[in-house]
Amino acid sequence: MRHAHFIAGIALVAATVLSGCRSEQQVAQNDTANSNTNTDHYVTLPSGTSIEVTLGTALSSETASAGTAWSGTVLNGREGIPTGSSVSGTVTSVKPAKKGDRAMLDLGMSAITVDGHRYAVQGSTEAIIAGSTRARNLGAIAGSAAAGALIGQAVSGSTKGTVTGAVVGGGVATGVVATSDGYQVVLKPGSTLTFTTSQSVAVRL
Repeated sequence: MRHAHFIAGIALVAATVLSGCRSEQQVAQNDTANSNTNTDHYVTLPSGTSIEVTLGTALSSETASAGTAWSGTVLNGREGIPTGSSVSGTVTSVKPAKKGDRAMLDLGMSAITVDGHRYAVQGSTEAIIAGSTRARNLGAIAGSAAAGALIGQAVSGSTKGTVTGAVVGGGVATGVVATSDGYQVVLKPGSTLTFTTSQSVAVRL
């Protein structure tokens, strides 16, 4: 009788050990399966990253308001954010032209879309002010060159004077603004702006 109890005890211990081994094996298999399915990799875009954007929306200080949406595409691609990725943002501040004052247009970046995934990416750029060197380089002054062309044509009475006046008009935009109703800041599609990110963001590869 004791012998039978002894054998039964051994069998119970063996069954318990085997059950534990099976459980550990199952856990290991589950862990392996989970690790195999979780293959996503991320790259971190640090704060302070410069992102060049080609604007796809026409904007004017005359008609835009704070909150006006704009869109564009990434020009200088990098790891995680390839060239051509969609960018969106809003006008953060605007001041229409008026006599004796300069118009101003300021944009903010809010998101970048990569492979269908939208990432919140906050970024800012230097405000564009009518009459500034930056505005002229961007071709963002509406009226200064045109006004110069009219002045040149009136003075010389020829189209050659028109060309000369256009050059002069771009150079004296600040003075013209002071004695007129001012000139708007106009950004055409294709304009290139550089935004600087204000926070880091993880982008899935």
